[in-house]
Amino acid sequence: MAAAALGGYLVLGHRSDGGQGVAAFREARAFAVSGLLKQVEGPYSLLLGDSQMERLSLPTLCGHPAVNGAIAGTRTAGLRAVAGWIVLPRPPDAIVVTIGTNDLTERQRAGNPEATEHFRTEIRALFAELAPRAHAVVATPIPPFDSSRPGVTRFYDVAAAATYSGIIEQECRRAGCRFVDAFADLRNPAGLARSPDGVHLGLGSHSRDRVAARLEAAACPGVAARTL
Repeated sequence: MAAAALGGYLVLGHRSDGGQGVAAFREARAFAVSGLLKQVEGPYSLLLGDSQMERLSLPTLCGHPAVNGAIAGTRTAGLRAVAGWIVLPRPPDAIVVTIGTNDLTERQRAGNPEATEHFRTEIRALFAELAPRAHAVVATPIPPFDSSRPGVTRFYDVAAAATYSGIIEQECRRAGCRFVDAFADLRNPAGLARSPDGVHLGLGSHSRDRVAARLEAAACPGVAARTL
């Protein structure tokens, strides 16, 4: 049952990065996020990424509103398109990015020797585009996989996750971004056990607050952050 559910997630994730309908959805999503941003007065942060970020309930960051513009199923190329369409009323205090899970699907990796370098190219371009638009850009590594769960290694190249996270860190720092493993506490056996499917983060209020504290420590080091 778990493998079937994971397979369904994979199909949805793949479809979200191709086709005219998907491009229209991305543009509509960017339009909606732009509308939300117009309603925010004063400082704010923007959260971008895939379902890992979309599922994170984080209404504030560094004491100011945080608008979640993430889209489940998106890959790095798709995120670049969405980010390019979002209209920022003024530079955010921080843009926080969590991306890469969907770039690791076997559908993207298998039989594609250029996949890793293509990922690097897309990540480099993403950070280069975001860095001038915010006071700070914060990036995370790819959230942990639990390879012991049914279907995870069938659908994802888990072995490449560390390499991809390393690329994210390298390209983030190249662009002057701040890199932090906001999910460090969820990489141990207890944290992995809380994941609903071995792919997505197991988030409760306590886990969410610890993720937020790590993000705040990177995004606004001069502000009193939540307790780790």
